[in-house]
Amino acid sequence: MEGFDLTRYQEGKGKDEIKSIFGKLLSGKDGYETVIEEKRQIKRCSSCNWALEGGEKFCPECGTKC
Repeated sequence: MEGFDLTRYQEGKGKDEIKSIFGKLLSGKDGYETVIEEKRQIKRCSSCNWALEGGEKFCPECGTKC
């Protein structure tokens, strides 16, 4: 299957282009700014699945090295 590959537009300069094209597609007007939400991954302990803050070396709940 052939198609238009958009992976090069996911970061950097191309990201703004896609936002403006997508905004015009949705609203039908120029200048409509879309908000693309980026999902942040939460670091979790491998043994107890406790959500970590990010700087810990050991899990505060179970003591496993992270």
